[in-house]
Amino acid sequence: MKHFNKESRDYEFIAKFEAGIALTGSDVKSLRTQIPQFANSKVEIENGFPVLSNLKIPLYKYSQGQTIDTTAQRNLLLSDKEIAKLISFRNQKYMLIPIAIYLKGKWFKVEIGVGRKMRKYEKREKIKAREIARIIK
Repeated sequence: MKHFNKESRDYEFIAKFEAGIALTGSDVKSLRTQIPQFANSKVEIENGFPVLSNLKIPLYKYSQGQTIDTTAQRNLLLSDKEIAKLISFRNQKYMLIPIAIYLKGKWFKVEIGVGRKMRKYEKREKIKAREIARIIK
């Protein structure tokens, strides 16, 4: 079960990271049954720690009367080396975008892409190259 961010197709990535995500129990149950909404979601560095913001995880239908913020900022679990790399990429004006959320064993992981947004002509060139490669095969 892998949930993809459709907006990530508009980016050209130079590096990818796999991070754990700190979730509550009802968030985990909701992710197992429902699809998260990635609209405008991004990874930010706050106080030296990466945080996933604007990811909307729908409420779990059996959570009894809990008031849970569905778009709350969620901490990402990375090593110190990986956090240092993310900070250096961010200082170089690259965007940090969540690409996918998936289960690995019993843990939910987030794939983070480091890159920049492609311009329209770059998207067209990419599609054209893919179609040419398909014709050649």
